[in-house]
Amino acid sequence: MNNIKTITKLVFGTFMVASLGISAMHGHAAGFNKNNNINDGKVYSSIKFYDMVEHTKPTDVAKNFGTPDEVLILKAPEGEMAGVVWIYRDAVLKQHGMQDARFVLINGDLKYVTLSDAT
Repeated sequence: MNNIKTITKLVFGTFMVASLGISAMHGHAAGFNKNNNINDGKVYSSIKFYDMVEHTKPTDVAKNFGTPDEVLILKAPEGEMAGVVWIYRDAVLKQHGMQDARFVLINGDLKYVTLSDAT
């Protein structure tokens, strides 16, 4: 009987410590992917943003701009995946507000980048 209480306390204690650790990492996917080398959460002026885009290779988008806030899959008419759209929310300053940046990658090539009003 004493062993059951001890085991219960141990399991409960482990659960509490684990939940505190997860909440400290913000409890979502971005919390698990924190890395000092990634520029997550940075905001750029439009001039700085386009300068960075001009000097970014398709393989370096995540390295230069961080983890995207959302990823959309583009499909070919046949149904297979043709590319992706990486969306960075509130990434670029405009005169009165923020803009989202969208990187369109098709077959591993950076085809174009668009800026749209933040949603």
